[in-house]
Amino acid sequence: MHSQKKRIRHRDRNYMIYVLAFLIMLTGMLGILKGSPVLAAEESTQKGSISLVCPVEGMELSLYRVAEYEESGSFTLTERFRKYPVSLEQKNQEGWQGTADALADYIRRDGITADAVLASGSDRKVCFTDLNRGLYLVLGQTTELQEDGKTQIYDPQTALIALPDDSQGTSEGTDPYQVTAVLKFEKNDKPGKPEEPEEPEEEEEMKIHVLKVWKQDQEKERPDSIVVELLQTDAEGNTTVADRQTLTKENQWSYTWKNLSTLMCWSVSEAEVPNGYTVAVAREGNTVVLTNTAKKPGNPDGEVNPPSKKPTDKTTDKTVNKTTDKTSDKLPQTGQLWWPVLVLLFAGAICLLVGRVLRDRKEEKNR
Repeated sequence: MHSQKKRIRHRDRNYMIYVLAFLIMLTGMLGILKGSPVLAAEESTQKGSISLVCPVEGMELSLYRVAEYEESGSFTLTERFRKYPVSLEQKNQEGWQGTADALADYIRRDGITADAVLASGSDRKVCFTDLNRGLYLVLGQTTELQEDGKTQIYDPQTALIALPDDSQGTSEGTDPYQVTAVLKFEKNDKPGKPEEPEEPEEEEEMKIHVLKVWKQDQEKERPDSIVVELLQTDAEGNTTVADRQTLTKENQWSYTWKNLSTLMCWSVSEAEVPNGYTVAVAREGNTVVLTNTAKKPGNPDGEVNPPSKKPTDKTTDKTVNKTTDKTSDKLPQTGQLWWPVLVLLFAGAICLLVGRVLRDRKEEKNR
């Protein structure tokens, strides 16, 4: 009888220890859960910067925050850009460049105000500071410079940059919130006039050819026609719609504008993208390719979960000259969800407690 009471007291004491340990663990988990939103809030308010190396001094760069960072690790277009049917789900650098160029054309056409505008100094650098997390588009202005008695034209390429960039944090001494990249550009000689022409020469005519390409769809799903706009940008950076044309199957989904002034910059955009499609822009010389891609079922418009990237230096000799730039095939994914880990820990603790209680009862029964 005495030994039985002793075993009961021993069992009750074990139960009390188990319950106390369980409560301590539960309190700790609740503290973690309670602290998680605070940590997330602190991270979301952290500011960062984007530094860009320009080819020349005095190049003006405009910065636009085109997408917001979500705690799930994805990006969604900001309110100002949500109406534009571009895709943030790209698999390579060519796709991201098409999205960037399409957004740039909409910015010029609709006169969207930049979040910040800076010009490169004598060190040929520009640094945008006090930036929130998100996806940023950098739009540079064509710059002319006198070199060796000739006028050189520097045409910067539009770029998309994610902040933070976790790939920069993989190296010692780097900060994912302090992003640095080299701006890609094309360099060309400005056409000059002959000093004393013997006979009047006709001005060289400039042509812009546009071609529509369809992807991931069937011909029967396509609209009968689309309208494209020829955008004209003057030396002051003012953009207007110079002309509109309708593309159809009958004209091979293409059109060529002729006799355009070489004193203007020309680009092409799609006036209204058909429902169920996204648009990307690619330009090769004077040919502009507008690609309409059918959206995949179940893919939210304007949302992306891009995998991590590591910036790499790339050199391309396309025309006269191009710089290296820190870009990659895919934009970075940042952030991680911790609540599943807490749930699993909680479930594991319950399983351990239940198992110990059942084992004690079994031992008590055997005795």
